[in-house]
Amino acid sequence: MTELPPTRRRRMRVFLLAVGACVVVGVLALGGLYRLSSSPLLCNSCHIMKPYVQAWKASKHNNVTCIDCHYPPELRGTIWVKYQALAQVAKWATQTYSSKPFAEVEDASCLRSGCHTTRLLEGKVTFKRGIIFDHGPHLKEERRGRQLRCTSCHSQIVVGTHIEVTTTTCYLCHFKGMKTAREFHPLGGCTVCHTAPKGDIKLGTIAFNHESMVKRNVGCEKCHLNVVEGDGQAPRERCVTCHNQPEKLQRYADTPFIHEFHVAGHHIECTRCHSEIRHTLPPPIGLSMSGLLQWLAEPPSVEAAETSTQAQPKRMLPLPESHPAVRDRELDCKACHQATHRGVLEMYIGMGGKGTPMIPGHMFQVRVECVACHVEPGKNQASEKFAGRTFRPSERACLGCHGARYKGMLERWNKTIAAMLTAVNAKLLSVEQALHSTYRTHPQFAKAWKFATDARHNVEFVTNGKGVHNVFFAADLLKVADGYLDQSMATIGQPPLSVADETLVRGGYCAVLCHDQAGVRAPDEVAFGVETIPHVRHVTDFGVTCTACHSAERHKAVTATKATCLGCHHRAGNDNERCIACHKLQNAFFSGTIRTEAVEPTPSGHAQFTDCVGCHNVQAKHTRQAVAARCLGCHDTTYLKALAQWRKEIGQGQAEVMRLVKKGESSLRRASNNPKAPEARLLLKAAKADLDLVVKAGGVHNPELAQAVLGKAKASAERAVNLLDR
Repeated sequence: MTELPPTRRRRMRVFLLAVGACVVVGVLALGGLYRLSSSPLLCNSCHIMKPYVQAWKASKHNNVTCIDCHYPPELRGTIWVKYQALAQVAKWATQTYSSKPFAEVEDASCLRSGCHTTRLLEGKVTFKRGIIFDHGPHLKEERRGRQLRCTSCHSQIVVGTHIEVTTTTCYLCHFKGMKTAREFHPLGGCTVCHTAPKGDIKLGTIAFNHESMVKRNVGCEKCHLNVVEGDGQAPRERCVTCHNQPEKLQRYADTPFIHEFHVAGHHIECTRCHSEIRHTLPPPIGLSMSGLLQWLAEPPSVEAAETSTQAQPKRMLPLPESHPAVRDRELDCKACHQATHRGVLEMYIGMGGKGTPMIPGHMFQVRVECVACHVEPGKNQASEKFAGRTFRPSERACLGCHGARYKGMLERWNKTIAAMLTAVNAKLLSVEQALHSTYRTHPQFAKAWKFATDARHNVEFVTNGKGVHNVFFAADLLKVADGYLDQSMATIGQPPLSVADETLVRGGYCAVLCHDQAGVRAPDEVAFGVETIPHVRHVTDFGVTCTACHSAERHKAVTATKATCLGCHHRAGNDNERCIACHKLQNAFFSGTIRTEAVEPTPSGHAQFTDCVGCHNVQAKHTRQAVAARCLGCHDTTYLKALAQWRKEIGQGQAEVMRLVKKGESSLRRASNNPKAPEARLLLKAAKADLDLVVKAGGVHNPELAQAVLGKAKASAERAVNLLDR
């Protein structure tokens, strides 16, 4: 073998060293690329991936590398996967990558050992605000004929989150095609996700409890029909965002194939194709009210009707898409049907009247839908084909929600409102005729006619808005209308017109319209502070409305204060009888008719000359100075000294009795074993009762009787103290 020259040998060594170095560098580079292919740094190197990488970093999965999820476990470490990763780098370098990133996550990546594992498929979990969820049926069984994947619900495309549940997917599956204008039957029913709320729910100013409704099997949709917005359709235009081949777009209508290929085959999220369906409670009453009124004032166009996300029934003509009127958008129903049902809605809400506060219907406050009461078809089957179908209210709906106690309630409401309307409307016609025929030239005619116009507004509102939708509000509207008519006549100097058989509810709306029918009896008397109030008489004798003292919004809540009572009772023109209705004890003490075992009662020396309003100015604060000033109307100034002396002596007597009672009670606690203790206890009890009588009745109303009662009380207290001190 011929030996190479020294020069060639040196060149060969350099060549071999260079080749070796290249091999070493190549191996190191391949090793680095191999490790880089498993790192999120590779994904983040492409700018279109940065939002997704940022979402991953902020997610619960930020300790899991990208390939752990985006490649199945059995392929994760293979050269093929590494090749795919490096191929993405090559595409990035040559600017040939797609601007629409898409990656699939197999169920096996989620359910492998060390992550969620298959135990996740066993048992129920609670999601967010008490939503019950079971993974097993969703992944083990077909749902609506479709095989779901983990990523069907756990979205990987929403920027800002990463593999987190998108509830819109749940709503799409459970609600799509399950709601009509009158019915809502979500897949599996409401209770498959929600349990009935426990305890009271505050809606507006009404506290509502679901328990009674659940016991009667009342459908959730009776109150919660409008909790879903959107139809979940899959517009053809969305296909173009991924496909532009005509042969693929032609298969748009092949729903089974589309779902099999996209959902089961490639794990594509539902919301890539379907529009959103929202599921939430309606907004607060104030907001939903304005929204409803706006919707009624401006009915949706044909375009809006087709894509409407409103919960209210569509009122546009249901023509096929191919119909020329729909295709050309020439048919606009709102040209004829304007502000449909506005009066009914305002009546239900309790607004829009003249001279009345807003009185929301109780059923409106708890969001009872129209379909809950309107359950009877209004036309026969032969005519509904051409004329459509409406639904009438039925007592069957009342009994279904409220039980047998409401039997006859709807009929009572209808009859009461009808009778009130007849009476007020007859009075309205008489007033209008009198104004036009006799008083048109009167200088106050315009003012009088304005009262009559406002009365007519309320009457027509109750008539056309169907007062039965909010009976308390309707009754109040008619009562105010009746008052306007009286004011109209008074404005031109004429007495109010009387109408035969006037049947206005004087004020006990709750009793006449609800309580009597339901068998609820109002108490004759109630305690209010230290006073006993003639409860029923306020309505039957005085014509006071229930809402003058009780909240119109919260059932049974008392809103009256002492100032409320004074505003009615302490006003000009009040007679002595009105005082006695509340101040029975003071009157009995003054007149000497009080029943007491202490002494024989005698009337005050003033009882035969004056009454309550003779000494008390009901329009002024009852100070000592104010009462003393009234004395000077009958007496000279020397009488004021006698009045001051009475007050002083009675005050001293009360203080002395109180001192002795406290001393006796203290001795009683120290000597509870004293054989005289029971007798002493009875004596102290009698002394306290006499003292309370003088304090509450106002001793100055009858000074002689007060001194006698206090003397008896003092003697009883002293005897008790002596018994205990022996």
